[in-house]
Amino acid sequence: MQTVIARCDGLASQPTPPTLRQLAELLAAVELSGEALREAQRPDPRRPYGRRVFLDTPVMEGMLATWTPGAWCAPHDHGGSVGGVRVLQGRARHRVFCVRDGGLALLREEQIEAGAVISCGPSLVHAMRCDGGDAGLVTLHLYAGPIPWMTVYDVEGQETLQVSGGCGAWIPHDQPELIRARAPGLVPPQAFPSDAT
Repeated sequence: MQTVIARCDGLASQPTPPTLRQLAELLAAVELSGEALREAQRPDPRRPYGRRVFLDTPVMEGMLATWTPGAWCAPHDHGGSVGGVRVLQGRARHRVFCVRDGGLALLREEQIEAGAVISCGPSLVHAMRCDGGDAGLVTLHLYAGPIPWMTVYDVEGQETLQVSGGCGAWIPHDQPELIRARAPGLVPPQAFPSDAT
C-alpha cells in the first residue's frame, strides 16, 4: 500500500489534478500483496462498504473500500470529478444509469473481475456491489478531486440528495448533517441551486 500512496503523492503534488488517463494508468499498475489486502478487510456492516481514505489533497483523493457481501451502494455521481475504480480482490456487479423522466434508466449492467479498472467520467451515475468471490470485494478508488459533494439517489424514498464528499455512496439517515441539499424525485445534479454546489 505504501507504493500506491507514494505514486499517488507524486500525481497529487502536480499543480493541476491528474487526468482520467493518468488515474487509470496508475490503477492498472497497482499490485497489492495478500498481506495488504488482508489488512484492508474492514467491511462496515451498517454500510455497503467500509471506506479508508488514504489521500485527500486539493488535486486528488484516494480511497480503499471493503464491501459488505450482497449490499448495493446507492446510485451516485462523483460531484463532477473524474476518477477510476480498480477491483483488487473479488468480483463486483456494476450498474450504469441515466437520470431521465424522474427516474434512473439502467444503461448497462456488468460483472467486473479482479484486476479490471472502471473509468468514472464527470457525469457518470453508477452503483456497485460485492458480487461473490471467496475472498470478498476490495476496490481502490482514485479521483481527480477532491470531491466536495456528490449526488446520491434514494430510489426507495424517491429523493435526490446532495451530500458532502466524505459521506460515501449511501443514504446518510444516521448522519443528516452530511446532507447539503434535497430534491423530491430522482433528478439530475443540475436541479440543485448553484449555491448548493
